[in-house]
Amino acid sequence: MLVFDGVFLLRPELRDCWDVGIFVSVSFSVTLRRALLRDLALFGSADAVERRYRLRYIPGQELYFSEARPEEAADAVIVNDDPAAPVLRMH
Repeated sequence: MLVFDGVFLLRPELRDCWDVGIFVSVSFSVTLRRALLRDLALFGSADAVERRYRLRYIPGQELYFSEARPEEAADAVIVNDDPAAPVLRMH
């Protein structure tokens, strides 16, 4: 068994590659808050982190969500805004 983890893996052209698809959902506000903690040293400032996420990461995710609709394609969705209390939704 192989497990693949990555962004954009539930695109239509890849869906037939997977026996099971699990989508981990996190709101953009939580994503940005986590990035500010995790990526500060990498990008050098909170402004640089926020700029990168607001100009690149979040728009890319919004496009993926609108075109690929990964939550609908997934067999299960894990809502992970609170890692201490994730919510599992099965399809």
